[in-house]
Amino acid sequence: MSTFDLTISSAANCPVEADPVSILSCVAVDAVGLVQATKGNIKVFCTMAERFMECVKTKTRGCIGEEFVRGSLTELIELSQKCCVNKGEKMNEECPFVARPQCFSLNDTAQTPDGKQISIGNLQIGEKVLAIDKNDHVISTEIIAILHYENNSQALFYTFTTETGHQISLTPEHLIYTGNRTYIQARHIDSKIHQLFIRGENNQIEASNIRSIDVELKHGYATPITQHGTLLVNSVSSSCYASIYYHSIGHMAMAPLRWIHQLKQIFGLINKNETNDNGIHWYPRALNNIVHMLIPFPDLFTTTAGKI
Repeated sequence: MSTFDLTISSAANCPVEADPVSILSCVAVDAVGLVQATKGNIKVFCTMAERFMECVKTKTRGCIGEEFVRGSLTELIELSQKCCVNKGEKMNEECPFVARPQCFSLNDTAQTPDGKQISIGNLQIGEKVLAIDKNDHVISTEIIAILHYENNSQALFYTFTTETGHQISLTPEHLIYTGNRTYIQARHIDSKIHQLFIRGENNQIEASNIRSIDVELKHGYATPITQHGTLLVNSVSSSCYASIYYHSIGHMAMAPLRWIHQLKQIFGLINKNETNDNGIHWYPRALNNIVHMLIPFPDLFTTTAGKI
């Protein structure tokens, strides 16, 4: 199952002309496969992908929309080639189910105190942005580090849309605010139980019900860290931390980065024009490897794929 071959011939007549409804079973990727992959069950995704592409080959041959379907399969084929390997073979490191980045989508935005919108991908160290404090007040805070940045690689995201129309995309293990000083990993959010919190017109955060939760692949991600450990992304309250069950523990773990940033401020060493380079910051890399080697802390940290 290491490579899926998609060869569609237009010689035959369109097989769905007699039964147009049957095409509906092919044109939508089964989201269950993606959700299972985020939980480590990649085999379910690979089975879904193989079934999907075989269905498309047999149902769309000779159809008017054949070329459109062929183009829509490009990402699925690329993903399956990276993640679906034969037994005993090593999985491609670029498979997003293995890499499991803990980030925001580059296309989402943060807001500065003066109202300017800045995409996550363009945030710089020293930038002033809006966040919330422990008392749920909207405050101005500062970007102190970019823990992980990739502008080309794919990642799986949970995209939340609230009843107020606000939207935020987070990787599965990223913490998001659900009220009462509680943060929950994106993959565990239930729209029937939880609410998200958005910045209201009076500059206070307000609860909003969740209209929908979608699982999707996106290109590019980044993990900006602020002094307060929180960030308003598209006006939705979120933690800056992931791969951990408790926001407060994550904030404690990042204390050395805050100290380093404060020292740089004192000596005027903050460079706001510095560009973001692809890769993982040395500090979370070292922290992850130490935790993985010494103590797994199963009740605190999400299981990692190993040393990075």
